Amino acid sequence: MAQEYFDPLLFIKEGEAIAVNLLRTPFFCNIGGRPQYFKEPPAGVRLLEPASSDPDVAIGREYRVTAATTTQPSPQYGDQTQLEFLADRIEYEPLYATREIAAAFGMTLVEESQGVRVSSPESELEQIDYEYGMFAGHMSPYQGTGYRLLGVVCTDLEHHNFPHVFASVDPQLPLVISVGRYWPELQKICLADLWVPRGKALYVPPRPKLKCQPCLDLHGNRNSALACWKGIGQASVKTQTLLQTKGAYFHWFWNDLPSNHPLLT
Repeated sequence: MAQEYFDPLLFIKEGEAIAVNLLRTPFFCNIGGRPQYFKEPPAGVRLLEPASSDPDVAIGREYRVTAATTTQPSPQYGDQTQLEFLADRIEYEPLYATREIAAAFGMTLVEESQGVRVSSPESELEQIDYEYGMFAGHMSPYQGTGYRLLGVVCTDLEHHNFPHVFASVDPQLPLVISVGRYWPELQKICLADLWVPRGKALYVPPRPKLKCQPCLDLHGNRNSALACWKGIGQASVKTQTLLQTKGAYFHWFWNDLPSNHPLLT
């Protein structure tokens, strides 16, 4: 009897990278649903003011944080903070990415024919093509499992002092970005999944580690292909991301409780 095997699982596949110099082309513009960078915004592009971070706004599923322990196992990459939640299981609230919802997590929604000036202490960035598989959320960089598949999806969020542009460019499915807003002094966190429609993008400004911040805006894209779980026709999502690839330092926040990510209805 012939043996049958499943196809190899795709977690994350990195594709073409394009250098972006913000001294020469500081404006990110959404042209035809695709990210492009310009010295000045082209005619017909409406320039947006980046969303401000209002610590009084709380959207998403709220959980109490009973402890936060920070370590530096990989100083060349950043520090890691393990959060302890007062819960047995974590659920992220699925939200359609509107301008107001994105701003609640310190992000700017950029639609077609709109643009924003990118702020960054580092001028040399890259726009990279990525493909995320529907099981990418089952990989954790914190538990020593390498590329083995985990039985649960853990909380995995970050902030850093360089910008992101998360562009939803898949021809069929939206992009999903997990987000959190964490108030260290209040010991609470709000968690959500933002569903970014095709042809739109999220601009995430630099978020350095500062003393006495009332709240931290966090994000993670390991569940980018969450929309694939709506059916069996597509097992991965293509996206484009602007980021710093050399000398970047990350502040990671994670929790090992099983997390549930309901689909947007």
